[in-house]
Amino acid sequence: MNKTLLAMLISSLPFLAHASQWDIPDLGVGDSALTQSVEHQKLAEGVDFYQVVRGESHNETYLLSSGVLNEKTVAQYVATLKKLDIQHTVEVAPEPAPNGRPLGEIVRIRGFSSAEQAGDFATQLKQSDLSFSTRFSAQDGYPTRGPFDISLLRIDLNQYQGKVESILANDKITTAETVSSMAKRNNALAAVNGGFFAFSDKVGDLGAPAGLYVQDGELLREAANQRPVLIIDNSGNHSKVMIGASVETQVLLSHNNQELRIDGLNRKPGIILNCGGFGDTPSTEAIHDFVCTDDSEIIVYNSAYGSQTPKGEGSEIILDAAGKVVAINPSRGSQITSEHQYIQLSGEATLSVKLGDTVTIESKVLVDGKEVALTKGLSMLNAGPSLVTNFEIDKASRNTQGFNPYPSTGNHAGSQDDDGLGVSGAMENREGFYNGWVLRRHPRTALGVTAENVLYAAVVYGRAPTVTEGASITDMAVMMKSLGTKSAINLDGGGSSMMVVDGKRTGSSSDASEREVSDAIVFTH
Repeated sequence: MNKTLLAMLISSLPFLAHASQWDIPDLGVGDSALTQSVEHQKLAEGVDFYQVVRGESHNETYLLSSGVLNEKTVAQYVATLKKLDIQHTVEVAPEPAPNGRPLGEIVRIRGFSSAEQAGDFATQLKQSDLSFSTRFSAQDGYPTRGPFDISLLRIDLNQYQGKVESILANDKITTAETVSSMAKRNNALAAVNGGFFAFSDKVGDLGAPAGLYVQDGELLREAANQRPVLIIDNSGNHSKVMIGASVETQVLLSHNNQELRIDGLNRKPGIILNCGGFGDTPSTEAIHDFVCTDDSEIIVYNSAYGSQTPKGEGSEIILDAAGKVVAINPSRGSQITSEHQYIQLSGEATLSVKLGDTVTIESKVLVDGKEVALTKGLSMLNAGPSLVTNFEIDKASRNTQGFNPYPSTGNHAGSQDDDGLGVSGAMENREGFYNGWVLRRHPRTALGVTAENVLYAAVVYGRAPTVTEGASITDMAVMMKSLGTKSAINLDGGGSSMMVVDGKRTGSSSDASEREVSDAIVFTH
């Protein structure tokens, strides 16, 4: 996407007028005091859209980066590069870990004029057992002049007469749909992409939310415990939006005075993306883009899952609308109807029932340690990490919300790499992931809310060198703090980041075409 195309895209949005730079603050993305060109469009009472072009490209080049390496590997890289007489630098990551501990070092070779030139050189270095990835320097997370293409919605929830709603792709758990399509079929004033999801069937059901999902007061997916949560309450005259730092679900099955803990809801058995579950291996703590497993599970399904429950070994108990057992099958896999619930047991999980017995399933959601009533009009979705908490940039919460570079388990296998980050496998811990996912610049989407009940939704488009560079997690936190939010949260990003206003995309996906995602947040008329 070049600057001419960007200008055409901005000009194509209806009723777009120039706004003075002071109308919005210095957003802080990339560095402070960069130039900001702002276009403004009033969408409805209490709803304003701003398109911001921030900064300009300046002396940025392509480079090769090793990713974060341990001390021994750095020494091996340096020795080989010196032997090959190749100029290089050994650098530290843009930020330390949330606990203040320095991340490992990064070996870089700078000064390439194009991605192709850098890529060809990386191929040559592989012959010497050196693994490098091509990067653009403005996207490495250090201060830069940009540029940045930013779409910003400001919604005064005190005045806004429409609704903020969380919408599932195709109204099912196990499918994906573009934000544009979800906006169109819901006649939305505007929309942004929502929470994280399984990017392939290898890490769950393609398109399924990777953690908590509540729709209209019904818990449809269990939480990856300890993760933050976005809460939308439409039970009153005006939408309320809240952000919790830690969410937990407890789903209990009762039968003949026996109580069992349910492992999951509407989820592929044995595979838990982002972990944080009950009895998971190798860890029960939340670990973002990491797949935990559990060979023995009790999982409950309903019509939100799709047309059929997963097939396989184990057993399946079918309940009618009153919770009465109407069928007991010796294997898993049934056609789903809206009148029934389906309890699947795998591995060593057991439940002794007979036809006609009554089974009760009770769900609880706790946010920051307090139970939240699952009432009509309430929606919740998984997200993270927290960006702003109590008006301040929140880095400490990364340690507990799945982004700790030093979790109790190593990053050995099972990770989802949905945006081709090429995280280095040279570390046994998650330092490379933290640098690549948190600190490097990618397309990002975030929501924040002020003490005065003003909601901000922001998308920073990225991965387009010299056009728009994306944002780090800290960039997004700086922006949300500059907007005066009391609390703010990061949503899914990368190729998923997209905003739609009046039926038109406000920027370009970093994928070849707009990505299909699991859910969207729509703003209705």
